[in-house]
Amino acid sequence: MTDRARASLLLVLVTAVALAIGAYRFQHDRALWVPDSAIYLRMVLQDRGAAPEAARVEANAFLRTTPAGHDPEAAGYYTDAPPPFYASQFALYRGRPLYPLAAALLYPRFGPDALKVVSVAGYVASVVFMMLLLLRFVGPVLAAVGALALATSPWVLELAALPEPDDLALALWILALWGLHAYLERPALIRLAAVVAATLVLTFVRPAVFLPFGAAAGVFFGTPRGSVTRAAAARAALAIFGAGAVFGLYTLLVHGPGVVEQLRWQYEWQSATHARFTGHGFLAWWAGAVLFNLALGVVVESYRHAALFGLVLAVLGFVAARRTIVAPLALGVLAATLFALLVNPTEIYRPMVLPLMPVVVLLATLALGTLTTRLQARSSAV
Repeated sequence: MTDRARASLLLVLVTAVALAIGAYRFQHDRALWVPDSAIYLRMVLQDRGAAPEAARVEANAFLRTTPAGHDPEAAGYYTDAPPPFYASQFALYRGRPLYPLAAALLYPRFGPDALKVVSVAGYVASVVFMMLLLLRFVGPVLAAVGALALATSPWVLELAALPEPDDLALALWILALWGLHAYLERPALIRLAAVVAATLVLTFVRPAVFLPFGAAAGVFFGTPRGSVTRAAAARAALAIFGAGAVFGLYTLLVHGPGVVEQLRWQYEWQSATHARFTGHGFLAWWAGAVLFNLALGVVVESYRHAALFGLVLAVLGFVAARRTIVAPLALGVLAATLFALLVNPTEIYRPMVLPLMPVVVLLATLALGTLTTRLQARSSAV
């Protein structure tokens, strides 16, 4: 069997496994809804033609029928007089039109569950795109192993069927990363256009233009001056910045929030819920939240999901790839996620952990590939 045939067969098997897991998560989490769900459902209903107030009333009525509607912590969210921070949250999502729009297309068939169906589709696409990305670096077997590692990661699984755009955004981020690496290896206008297209769709699902921009900037700063790769990285960074400018213009047109407004809202939310560090003003809260997440967040998340082995493999993979564009690309992504944490210091999960997952899986798979090659060479020598 040729490598191409083996890769095709394993890709089909990995896709089948992802579909099975996605279907299971859909059934397992069928009744699981979160406060953001009401906001996305309102957007779906408005995309279906409902008036804003009618959409709000209908979305709240649905959430009150779910377990989320009886959650003491969310008491009053789905009423005509919600807490001010929750009422103002809807405006924050004006820059995320594509996720509810995709769900609106499926709404006649699935109702509110359309949000979950889109998330499952994003989960499956994440796994498929991860394998296609890994096939650029390792053989089909290891690529399948890496894709399944992503598929079974608790961080990814927890969001696989939630009515939120995170796994869909993850799929688009992996697609943009795949396209960017392909472009940097062999620059061509069509490949750069594909990177920009993937970045635009990603950014209108969940504002994350900083991820592909950080990856391109990392390669630019991490490669020799005058090299073809550095020049390609510069063009990619400028093109991705242009995509970000398009998103910024759209945000202005729809009166979406800027960074200052988002941080102000987070502080109001954290103050209303009596979160840590909020008792001494905005700056104390912001600095405390950032430092707390940097100092303890990664450790706690890694311990909670037994991720130490994967992280060690990723470090080994980084060492093995230090002379390739993968190393500066990974550092660029890490810097981008650190920037995201500064903008969203309330958690480490969405700003850092989830966006880093494809890079960690890539580096860990590279480490496995290096170890496999060395073991085979040693066996042959013996």
